[in-house]
Amino acid sequence: MIAAPGLRWMFTAALAALAVYALLRAVRSSRPAGGVSHLLHATMAVAMAVMCWPQGMEMPAVPQVVFFAAAALWYPVAAAAGGPGGTGPSRSRRMLAALPHSAVMAGMAWMLHAMNESMGGAHQASGATGHGAAGGHHGAAPTELATMSLHGTAQQTVAWILGAVFLALSLWWLARGLDAARGALGAAPVPAGGGGGPAGGEGRVSGDLLCHGVMALAMAVMFVLVT
Repeated sequence: MIAAPGLRWMFTAALAALAVYALLRAVRSSRPAGGVSHLLHATMAVAMAVMCWPQGMEMPAVPQVVFFAAAALWYPVAAAAGGPGGTGPSRSRRMLAALPHSAVMAGMAWMLHAMNESMGGAHQASGATGHGAAGGHHGAAPTELATMSLHGTAQQTVAWILGAVFLALSLWWLARGLDAARGALGAAPVPAGGGGGPAGGEGRVSGDLLCHGVMALAMAVMFVLVT
């Protein structure tokens, strides 16, 4: 999807780092729901990294759309059932906190669906019958930075709106992550043999927030690239 080699490598490196971080958090998570949440974020980072490359545009879109749509539904369901936050917050607060994560997964599903539709329309318009016409992606209407763009004013408008939403989410997550990181750095050292403490917990929280912020920023840029 990304035509500029430098930008493609930057995105791939950043998303690969996010995927590794999310996988480590999933392995170390003490709660099953938290582990699933981190695994979903890792999967999304990998899918976005693959999408940056021409070979990734050949991947079938429909299974990915189904997966990320199901992931978007999983967050509110998990929050209603207890969620990663445990029994502390109320159900309404847990579900409210789950909405941004659900929106990110739903946005990914919509992007894959819209790109697949645009690719199908481009193939029909040109009479092409080659690879990518049946549920896969392939470059169409390339620009200087992207190998394809969405067709139709409606899809492009939605992409711009979603790009603005994810940019706002990114700034919100990044600001909170930086605040949490400063809190972790300023926390008192944990005594020897004292196990985990507030500083370690704040460090994990800041890492999670920064991870979410960078991923939302990558999503915002990708929405802009396909318009």
